[in-house]
Amino acid sequence: MRARGCFGWLREGGVPLAAARLCVGGVYVWYGVNKVADPVAFLKALHGYDMLPHSPPHLLNLAVVVLPWLEVLCGALLLLGVWRRTAAGLLLAMTVFFTVVVTVRARALAAAGGLPLCSVQFDCGCGLGEVWFCTKVAENAALVLLAALALASRSRRWELTGRRPGPGS
Repeated sequence: MRARGCFGWLREGGVPLAAARLCVGGVYVWYGVNKVADPVAFLKALHGYDMLPHSPPHLLNLAVVVLPWLEVLCGALLLLGVWRRTAAGLLLAMTVFFTVVVTVRARALAAAGGLPLCSVQFDCGCGLGEVWFCTKVAENAALVLLAALALASRSRRWELTGRRPGPGS
């Protein structure tokens, strides 16, 4: 059955969904693997946000261990198309949360240094080292849009859990 409406191909078509899954899933697997490879750098980046208590360090250490593996798991599930909507929803929520937190920190750094916001460069904790704030926000906006597409799409093409054609199809 052909999708109706001007955006029907986004909801029903397999290509936009596959592209969104590959982009978001691949990025989060990459981010998670980088954090797993260097947990000390991730811990230092998390310290800069002052969101979790430094003493006792139990919550901070738990975040350093769990968050990268959650990113790898959700990214891999999205890449494979297994529990796609759950994985896309979790990655969408995490990206929105990370963007808000990065924005708050960048504004504080900009105010402290008397810098324009787009001139702020710092280790946001994504696993890639220092990034420019405006570049990071643009990247996160693209990830939010792609994750929302993966969440909203009804297509099951190119997923491990997709519908298989029956006899005579």
